[in-house]
Amino acid sequence: MTKADLLQPGLHGAFVRDGFGSLPSAAAPAIDDAQLPVLASARLAVKDVFDIAGLRTGGGNPVWRDAQPLAASNAPAVRLLLDHGAQWIGKTVTDELTYSLAGINAHYGTPENPAAPTRTPGGSSSGSAVAVAAGYADIGLGTDCGGSIRLPASYCGIWGIRPTHGRIPGNGCVTLAHSFDTVGWFARDGALLADVLGVLSHGTTAMPLDDAQQARLVVPNEILPLLHSPARAAFESMCARLRSAWRIEMIDDGLAPDSWADAFRVLQGAEVALQHGPWAAAHLDTFGADVRARFATALTISREQVADAQRVRVDALRRIARLFGGTSTFVVMPTLPWIAPCVDASGAEIDGIRRRSQQMLCIAGLGGLPQVTFPWTAFDGAPLGLSVIGARGDDEAVLAVARALHAALAD
Repeated sequence: MTKADLLQPGLHGAFVRDGFGSLPSAAAPAIDDAQLPVLASARLAVKDVFDIAGLRTGGGNPVWRDAQPLAASNAPAVRLLLDHGAQWIGKTVTDELTYSLAGINAHYGTPENPAAPTRTPGGSSSGSAVAVAAGYADIGLGTDCGGSIRLPASYCGIWGIRPTHGRIPGNGCVTLAHSFDTVGWFARDGALLADVLGVLSHGTTAMPLDDAQQARLVVPNEILPLLHSPARAAFESMCARLRSAWRIEMIDDGLAPDSWADAFRVLQGAEVALQHGPWAAAHLDTFGADVRARFATALTISREQVADAQRVRVDALRRIARLFGGTSTFVVMPTLPWIAPCVDASGAEIDGIRRRSQQMLCIAGLGGLPQVTFPWTAFDGAPLGLSVIGARGDDEAVLAVARALHAALAD
């Protein structure tokens, strides 16, 4: 089976051929005809890890896909979006079983980053990010375990959200690591991102945008050394500019990005082995080299490693609770240390970038926190996003602060 057999032709390599342009067994909208659906006519692209009625859930691996039954119904997150007026357009490419941040798939190839065609789009929700960035879709549904929404959103210059862990139903979806996986999504503007949050959480925006400017914004000093020099200079300049109208503070709060990222990788790997270990062990030769190596490592994680990592996680949760406790506090920081690597970067270079990025991404991952990334700036023509992180369950406020910040920086 060739890549041409797997991909819908053209379209930046974002879509898999199976299911593009039609939706078997689509349900009629469950909205009063007298009302305009919230997501009326918004085009929806769905990462190929969600069940779609009448189709197989591919997970980025053709052997995995061929072993799956035809889905009997749509995943709840997909159903909710369709019921509120979204229009299905197709399934999108994912890194294999979502176990990568690179956006590279040995079977499907690398979707082309519309914002920086010589650079990778990021993964694992690569196809959904590219579909939105290229204008084929208005909403790109994906998942985020270790950064699979936030990283490609930053690389492709669009909005993305990782909600509070467990807040959005993940039924009918291939998960990687149960205590970290979340349903997430992309859009080209914050208003649509908020509309989708309202639909999927059955909620409303909790903080008016005019009130968001009263929030306390903090920048953990531990993050600054992780940034590449030009990104750090631009971020510090931005913070200085914001201080005339925002409460923004540099703080030392005991965050430990390096050890937290190590603990995250161990705990994630242990959960991956628990969830997919037997199948992966029997099919290691079907994975691309980078994903194969990651699965092989996950299968060797010991009880002692897990116990040590869990102690780090407990300490991280305590520190995070102190950071957000008692006040309307939000962390603001660049989403990643730097822009996307070039598509011809070596595997070692991409792996190094992944590990460095995880030191920033693991904060929300370990804490189960909501994080919104939005377009901020660019270097060498490639985007870099800015992020807002908040307390668990405070998703609407995090998004409101991000939208207010985006508007302030655009002035």
